[in-house]
Amino acid sequence: MLVKRIFNNNVLLAENSEQELVIVGRGVGFKQKIGNTVDSSKIEKTYYPQDENWTRMFNEMADTISSDYVEIASHIISTAEKSLGLSFDGYLLIGLADHIQFAVERLQKNLPIKNELLWETKHFYPDEYRIGALAVAFINEQMGVQLPEDEVGFIALKFVEKRAGPNFNEKATNMTQLIESALTLIRHDLLPDIDSSNLNYQRLIVHLRFFVDRLLDESHVQKGENSFDNVMSQHLSESLQERYTSSYQCAQRVINYFEKQTKQKTGVNEQVYLTMHLQRIVDSSI
Repeated sequence: MLVKRIFNNNVLLAENSEQELVIVGRGVGFKQKIGNTVDSSKIEKTYYPQDENWTRMFNEMADTISSDYVEIASHIISTAEKSLGLSFDGYLLIGLADHIQFAVERLQKNLPIKNELLWETKHFYPDEYRIGALAVAFINEQMGVQLPEDEVGFIALKFVEKRAGPNFNEKATNMTQLIESALTLIRHDLLPDIDSSNLNYQRLIVHLRFFVDRLLDESHVQKGENSFDNVMSQHLSESLQERYTSSYQCAQRVINYFEKQTKQKTGVNEQVYLTMHLQRIVDSSI
C-alpha cells in the first residue's frame, strides 16, 4: 500500500492494487513522501471508494475542506460505529466533514441556523442524539469553538439518515404510503380542509415521518418505558381524551392503522404526541 497524496499528519490518500483509499490514523502521514509504503501500524480507519462518484466527490472535497475536518469526522464516525454497533459507508465521511466545516464557519461569521427538528430528534432518536452531543463536544474541543445545541440535532440526523441501510428505497416507499394513508384518515375524521402551508401541518408531517421511521426500523422497536414517565403520560393522555376528544380519537385511529400495518406496538406517549400535533392544527384553523 503506497502513499499517493498527503493531506496532513493524520490523513492521506493511498493506493492498493490500483485502488485508491483514504487512510486516517495518528501520525500516519508524518514525514511521509509520495510513493512511500504506508505504516500499517498507524492505520486507525480506512475508507474505500463506494463508486466513481465517491472518488470524485472526495477529491473535490479535499480541495475545498480542511483535512482537519476529515479527521474530526472520521473520529466521530468511529465513535458512532462502536456505540451503535453499526457500520456507515464512506459517503457519511464526505457529508459529515463538509457539514462540520460549514457549521464552524457559520459560527465564526455569526450566522446561526435554527434547527426546527431539535425536539423531535432528541426525543425520537436518543441514541443518535447522544452521538451528536459527543460529536459537538469533540468539535468544540478540537476547533476551540462553542457550537450551539442545534448542531447536536443536525449531526444526529446525519446518522439517522445513513443507518437506513441497503433497503432504504423500499423503506422510503413504505413510509410514504403509510403517511399518505394517515393523512387521508386525518382529513376524513378531523380536518377536511387542512392547509398544507400551515406550520403546524408541516410539524405534523415531520412527526409522522419520525414515527413511521421508528416503526419500520427493527433497531428502534418500542422499549420499556420508565414507570414514572408512563404514569405521567397516562394521566396526560386521559386529560387530552377528555379535553380534545376529536383529536384524541383521530390520533387513535392513525396509531391503530400504523400498528396493524407494521405489526409493531406503540406506547402511550405516541398517543399524547400525535393528539397534541393534531389539536395545534385544529386551533390554528379556527
